[in-house]
Amino acid sequence: MFQILIVDDEPSVVDAIAQTMPWDELHIDEVYCAYSSREALKIAELHYIDIVLTDIRMPGMDGMALIEAIRRTSERTRFILLTGYAEFEYAKQALKLQADDYLLKPVSDEKLQESIANVTRKLKEEWDQVTSMQRTMRVFREHLPAMRAELLRDILENRYSVRDLADKLPALNLNVQSGDTVAPMLIRLEGKFTSYNRHDRFMIEYAILNIAEEIMGPHFSLWMCEDAHGYLVIAVTAKTAADEAVFSRELLMRLAAQLQHLVSHYLQGSISVVVGQSGRFPEQLPDLYEGAIRTMRTGIGADSGLLMEAGEPLPDANARPLANLRPLAPIYEPPSLTQLFEAGMWDVARSKLSDAFRKLEASGCDSLEFMQELYHAVCAASFHYAHVNGKTLKQMLGDGDAGERLDVLDISEGKLDLSVLKTWVFGLLDRFSRENLHEIRDVRSQIVARIQEYIHTHLADNVTLQALADHVHLHPTYLSKIYKLETKEGLKDYLLRVRMEKAKHLLLCSDLKIYEITEQIGYLNTAYFIKVFKKHFGKTPQEYREEHQT
Repeated sequence: MFQILIVDDEPSVVDAIAQTMPWDELHIDEVYCAYSSREALKIAELHYIDIVLTDIRMPGMDGMALIEAIRRTSERTRFILLTGYAEFEYAKQALKLQADDYLLKPVSDEKLQESIANVTRKLKEEWDQVTSMQRTMRVFREHLPAMRAELLRDILENRYSVRDLADKLPALNLNVQSGDTVAPMLIRLEGKFTSYNRHDRFMIEYAILNIAEEIMGPHFSLWMCEDAHGYLVIAVTAKTAADEAVFSRELLMRLAAQLQHLVSHYLQGSISVVVGQSGRFPEQLPDLYEGAIRTMRTGIGADSGLLMEAGEPLPDANARPLANLRPLAPIYEPPSLTQLFEAGMWDVARSKLSDAFRKLEASGCDSLEFMQELYHAVCAASFHYAHVNGKTLKQMLGDGDAGERLDVLDISEGKLDLSVLKTWVFGLLDRFSRENLHEIRDVRSQIVARIQEYIHTHLADNVTLQALADHVHLHPTYLSKIYKLETKEGLKDYLLRVRMEKAKHLLLCSDLKIYEITEQIGYLNTAYFIKVFKKHFGKTPQEYREEHQT
């Protein structure tokens, strides 16, 4: 579906086209109206416009200048020109500006529909070409590094499925498969690198990876991402089966030392590096990564320019995996509970907490310490949610049900079990979700009430979508959507219905002339009012008055 902007300094022309075209059939889902080129430019700045239907002769800025102005910011917008002057010079200018059509006023509905239909067909063909396989593959290649990095982060944080991984690894052209030997390498940027802005930091990271590829590429395949701590993480795997057989930690340490030296020499900065233990990809990589993080924290700490090997051996096959000692890891994975509460993403928060409870139950780690950790994490997110809403949590919850208050739980030894905690957590989450829904409905109902009041009190004015949006300080597109969500009726449909009901009342209950009623309901052209009224009621205003007064 496309969006069209109709521009003419004669409001009756704009209104007639806007109200009488079969827009659904023409694949147009949003119609914007402007009564000058300046107003049209303002609308074009706020919305993406697919088609501009514009008059040529207008005071101030003419249609040709309007096309040139819109083209500077929107190359794909199409233009249909209207003019009452059948002059060859205008046709030449229209061709020069690559307008799609040039129509002489008065134009018939059929001719205008045909012109718009031709343009929407061209637009569809153009966008079909944009989304073609060739284009898709080019964009895919451009985004390949980012997609690889995202997948590695998912693996490091244990957020992957074996089935998905089997599909994604070859799709992303990654030279690694299940069972390969892998070792994580952590790189922490230090010194002047820490003061770089995001763009400069990205360039430094890219340069470091290039250096790493240059010195390690003959022996290993490298796969890099930036983790939640701001560290560069390189997953190092052997390139061939022969390299796999001689996967050497001594070689990795030597190459890491060389990387440090080259970064210092050529990039004039400092890095600390931790080379993790090696293990099987992908199942052991998260634990190897955690071990490297621990070494960075406890072995290097606040010092800089150091190189260390993660010293703790990987637990043997009979030991409890490291991940099972952290059953609450899901609540700390991004986005955090605090972020989800603040954004009102209650379903995602519920899923994250459900995952945490499942892991807690499966691990058997239902000790008081883990339950207290989960309790305090939910409390912290709840306090933050209340405070960003300008309230205390006590004010937000009020007296509430007993099961929703923070003081309802006795979290001391012997007083708390997992089922009680689970009931409390999801009860609190349901309360926040309900309150948030009420807030949304209250805000939207207030907007709808203000809009309807404005329409009724300004009906004699030329009420436009932009005027309504300005009245409630909202973007026009957003206003249209929330109005329809709340009322199940389009805003333009409501405005038309109010005008027609007012017109009907004035026809039956007053002696006003037809042109006077036209002014009373905000139309500037009597012929246009008659046309719209007949389309709505099946009769002209005069026929309707005569029929109901006999």
